Amino acid sequence: MKKVTRRRARLISFCLVLLLAQGQTITISAQTNSASASQTHALPLPHSVPPHNYDMRHVKLDLRFDWEREQALGTATLTFAPAAPAVQRVEFDAANMTFTGVQLSTGAALKYEPDEHAEKLRVELDRAYQPGETITVVVAYHTNGRVHELGSGNYARGLVFNQPTPNDPLSRRQIYSQGESEFNHLWFPAYDHPDDFATSELNATVERPLQVVSNGRLVEVTENKDNTRTFHWLMDEPHANYLTSIVVGEYTKIEQADDGVPVVNYVYPNEVAEGKLTTARLADMVRYFSEKTGVKYPYPQYAQVMVHNFPGGMENISATTQTDTLIHDARTEIDQTSDSLESHELAHQWFGDYVTCRDWADIWLNEGFATYFEALWDEHLLGRDEFLYSDVRADQNAYLEAWARAQRRPIVTKNYSDPEALFDVYAYQRGGAVLHMLRSVLGDEQWWRALNHYLTKYAHQPVETEQFRAAIEEATGQKLDWFFDEWVYKLGHPVLRVTQKYDAPTQVLTLDVRQEQQPDPHSPYPQAAFFRMPVDVEIGTAKGAHVERVQLAPIADQSFTFKVDSPPLLVNFDYGRTLIKELHFDKPTGELLYQLAHDEDVTGRTWALGQLRVRLHQTQTDGAEQRRITDAVGAALVTDKFWGVRNEAARVLAGLQGEQVRASLLAATKDQKPQVRAQAINALGESRDPKLADLYQQALGDESYMVVGAAAEALGKTKQPAAYDALLKLLDAPSWREKLQAAALVGLAETGDKRALEPGLRYAGPEHSPDVRKAAVLLLGALGKNDPRTLPVLLQTLRQCVANSDITLGVATAQAIYELDDEQGLRQLHSILVFVNKLVTDADLRAFTALVEERLQQKQAPPPQKPAQKQSNK
Repeated sequence: MKKVTRRRARLISFCLVLLLAQGQTITISAQTNSASASQTHALPLPHSVPPHNYDMRHVKLDLRFDWEREQALGTATLTFAPAAPAVQRVEFDAANMTFTGVQLSTGAALKYEPDEHAEKLRVELDRAYQPGETITVVVAYHTNGRVHELGSGNYARGLVFNQPTPNDPLSRRQIYSQGESEFNHLWFPAYDHPDDFATSELNATVERPLQVVSNGRLVEVTENKDNTRTFHWLMDEPHANYLTSIVVGEYTKIEQADDGVPVVNYVYPNEVAEGKLTTARLADMVRYFSEKTGVKYPYPQYAQVMVHNFPGGMENISATTQTDTLIHDARTEIDQTSDSLESHELAHQWFGDYVTCRDWADIWLNEGFATYFEALWDEHLLGRDEFLYSDVRADQNAYLEAWARAQRRPIVTKNYSDPEALFDVYAYQRGGAVLHMLRSVLGDEQWWRALNHYLTKYAHQPVETEQFRAAIEEATGQKLDWFFDEWVYKLGHPVLRVTQKYDAPTQVLTLDVRQEQQPDPHSPYPQAAFFRMPVDVEIGTAKGAHVERVQLAPIADQSFTFKVDSPPLLVNFDYGRTLIKELHFDKPTGELLYQLAHDEDVTGRTWALGQLRVRLHQTQTDGAEQRRITDAVGAALVTDKFWGVRNEAARVLAGLQGEQVRASLLAATKDQKPQVRAQAINALGESRDPKLADLYQQALGDESYMVVGAAAEALGKTKQPAAYDALLKLLDAPSWREKLQAAALVGLAETGDKRALEPGLRYAGPEHSPDVRKAAVLLLGALGKNDPRTLPVLLQTLRQCVANSDITLGVATAQAIYELDDEQGLRQLHSILVFVNKLVTDADLRAFTALVEERLQQKQAPPPQKPAQKQSNK
């Protein structure tokens, strides 16, 4: 599964949002043993696959639905075989259900005992069964309504009913299931752990015009006399229980074809054109992944089904459940596609469904691969530079930022608090980054051969990381225990300090490399002291550049020598940024400027930009050197061949003064890429210069929503009288999912004009899209101090967010209440936070609660008394 922003782990932290709002930034710090970098934690108890005495073979569900009570009603027919001698009692995972009977398929009644606390249904069989026999039991039951768990994102667990309500009038009438990690036993009894595979079947009856989408192939649709239809779905390939799914709703079916495998998208009837546009590349993804893995897509069809109030995608077998925000109009597609989410979930059909982690400790075998295959699709479609910039670099940065926030563990560990705790940056971004490193170690030919062997050997089976390692070694003949020990089973990464020397008489370049990382004494997990890895080094001279590979050894200090034809002008340590690392490589400004202008490696140029940005703000950098840097960065902003470098150059120039800086940024507002245009406007907007208001007003008509958003915010910052009217006019412009309205509200908040409270109050209501509501509540927080209308709206919104598990809007609303700085509001915010803390274990939430408590104490403290003045004797 993938969330649209970051996956399941904590979503957005309250404290982090507030820190960012107050202008503080996250810095990536080296691995240290300082207490500030991490706090000592006890190692969670080890988890293991739970024992069970049977092998599940087939799960068949026959269901109807009660929309008013939000219940599923029917039977679960469970076929299984003993996995031990003399099996007479079995346990199924089951919770949130009322049972009305259990019987054999022959009709003979069986004794049963539900245990809601243990989430089990215990069944006494009619006799002792032996291995080799097959048993089928039929469980009659109904679910007991929605399982509402705060903090699990904008969705509940198990079976979810969506219906329009006063709090969510935009909702569609839908039912969907969410099974990962172990939540399907909240809507049907089964063995709900990933180590046992079974086939599945569903007969679901719904009223017309609703449709049912499930797994495998649609066997038939029966038209009933009571204005209902029964949909019969069959998945005859075995799979883990959590991958069974159902979606009920009103849809239009969009069909594609790929080498005989139907590719289907179920979209809303009023979004067919947008659905076709957004999913146009899906069949090509199926073809590409089949070709590269050497394993043809393994199921009867591939479907995507859109649902409301779902935070991302879930790779249910052959039928991915997707957020309905995946669908874009043509104007949105100018800025972004949904390829990342679509390719991630599709990749799971091989890595996560066809071959599934046996234990959640190995979830990176699902999520790391899906994350990396997102990147591989970008590499295929958009080229190497995009792959390195938007995927490899971004995944490494996401991991390093988590490390800097003291979120630290190995990729694989049996010690975890619960499965949900493992769906984090280690399973996703670090997992994908480690696979990229493994590909570099093996080389492309052996990499793809190894993946094909892994998928073929373990088809339709659960696996562990050691089986993955063994499969690679079998396919390639390489021993990789060192790689998995350092990068998978232990935490950490190298912190490298590189120094270079050039000896002119011998024409020898020497690189001295020191591994400076220190163990984290506060972490109970195993840690790697030093790291081993091949590293590509790019060396450029007057005659050109070439790349040599060296072997980083697991030792503290190491030197590499290179014979060159003339003094080196460019040295890029880790060409292509393959290695997960922190790099300290001090260079003169001239060398950094040369690298920015001449390095063919996009990650080398962006690294040089980062170093130049630091140098610009160092006190020892004089005016002349600053001008050299800004001139070179400005040139890169206008001339670099890759948009990502131009984008980063605009970031470097943000907030800087000077005519040349402004000229470069103004030129970049006409860049062909909307991301660069928007970034240039953001950078200019930091000056809050009213002379640029006309430029921003003109940009409000840009074809890109992203550029319009940047222009609206920058225009608001100028605080020009005309800004308010221009932004108010933007509120009336039609747009997809109210994107322009959200942009206008952000800009209005920046104006500081109290008149903007009226549209803020109007757009904060639940009849508007989530993005525009978020912008509205933040506006109310910025402008609504001392206005009696503001606080009640924000408190009501926050309570709705708590009730609906709407984390994103809830964070924004809590931030807005905090910024109002109203004692009554802080008191009620604190009360809500105390309630939420009882339901959610989250360090950032606790930190924000403490922040609110501190603010309340400051308000309640008596004012300091003036010291008594001594009376003078006259």
